[in-house]
Amino acid sequence: MTVTFIGIIMAAIGLLLLIRGSLAAMLAFLMLSGMLGGSAAIILSAIGGSSIPPAQFALAFVWLRMVIPGSRFLDSLGPAFRQNFWLIIFVVYGVAIGYVGPRLFAGDINVTPLRFSGAGGGLFDTAPLMPTSQNMTASVYLIGALLTAVATYVACMYRGGANALVKTAVVVAWVHALTGILGAVGRGTPIETFFELLRNANYTQHSQAYEGFIRINGIFPEPSSWSAFAFSWFVFLAECWYRSIEPKSTGRAALLLALVMFFSTSSSAYVGLGGYALFFAIRMSFFPNLASHSRMKEAIVIGLAGAVLTAILLAVLPSFTEAIGQMIDDMLFAKADSESGRQRLFWAMQGIDAFFMSWGLGIGPGSFRSSSLATAIIGSSGLIGIISFVAYLVIVFEPRRGSSWGAAGPVAARLGGAAATAAVVSQIPALVAAASPVPTSEFAILAGAALAFRRVGQRSNAATEVQGEVLAEAGMEEPAPIRRGWRVAD
Repeated sequence: MTVTFIGIIMAAIGLLLLIRGSLAAMLAFLMLSGMLGGSAAIILSAIGGSSIPPAQFALAFVWLRMVIPGSRFLDSLGPAFRQNFWLIIFVVYGVAIGYVGPRLFAGDINVTPLRFSGAGGGLFDTAPLMPTSQNMTASVYLIGALLTAVATYVACMYRGGANALVKTAVVVAWVHALTGILGAVGRGTPIETFFELLRNANYTQHSQAYEGFIRINGIFPEPSSWSAFAFSWFVFLAECWYRSIEPKSTGRAALLLALVMFFSTSSSAYVGLGGYALFFAIRMSFFPNLASHSRMKEAIVIGLAGAVLTAILLAVLPSFTEAIGQMIDDMLFAKADSESGRQRLFWAMQGIDAFFMSWGLGIGPGSFRSSSLATAIIGSSGLIGIISFVAYLVIVFEPRRGSSWGAAGPVAARLGGAAATAAVVSQIPALVAAASPVPTSEFAILAGAALAFRRVGQRSNAATEVQGEVLAEAGMEEPAPIRRGWRVAD
């Protein structure tokens, strides 16, 4: 086991927050750590060079803050686990089948491993199913996702949790977007060396250029993972803007992320942006009474401005816009006919084959590489996995609640609706790109926050009104993320 320089720095920050910081500060620490998607805090050489990412490392300090002697948060752990019941089922079964599946069905099917040992790595290379270190790694990440959701739930029930979630999301958006831009324009300069130093995890580095366009990957190993992370926080910030929660800062941050994702040359980004645009349009059409008229006007203005800018670019720079259009066509519509598209389809179909071969039990998370969250869950965790995960999404989103669709109502309900919508909609890129069934830390944070704010709304029945509609802050002993002085109206 090797602690990297990133791990040492994070340990120093974590210990400082453990001594002097609040749980809300720990939540911000956890969210900021997620930006180091290509980094490793600890490298575990004993199990194939697997790494503990910074977000998982930061999670340990969050839990230490909650369980240290004298902590006031222990009473909230029981409700937090109960609210995440279906995620517990998903994780417990995933860990169990991750150990049993590769042994029970060893050699019964050939799969593409998450990581080849030795030779291999061709488009359609496979190997007989057998237990690997990736089963252990996936199990650890599954447990980490559950612990992240529970910790976020607790943090959002106490002082400053709501404030930390929204404000840190804005910071994450700006830093993530700017590092992505800096990494692209600094390609071939000492800036690239610095970014490579930060990307110290044992991940495969992919080609970062396409037909003259420099692909954006920031501190992540590839553009698709950079875009998936960006998309999660883009949806949350866009939903906060839609619900008039710090609309100026959240709206600007969401717009910046959308623009950078558009130029990232990542098919995951285009699928995500298109999916969210479709969701937004359906919501406007079917739930017009739940929409904020001011937000709708702004959305129309942004759409018209985008159309006008596109027309100007077509007139002034026809060759550039033609190249952009060709890039989007290659990344989306023509991708199925490319070698990459055929390889991704092959990986995705492995999940279907594994499901039927294992009689619906699954062959265990970490046993094979997929290219879709749906088929990864089906093949890895079988029927129990897909039922429990879908049930968890339904519980988080709660479509029967107006807060999941609308932009009006109490502040806690609006914040819960923003987090719930982001947690569910952010899975769109994963449906066409996820290599494993492990939920991301961003998903766990948003899902845990959504459940917490819904709980607060049930307990308080309505947000407190102080100088209009505001979030008021309660003491540590009374869980309520409603803070005095934080304006959420226009």
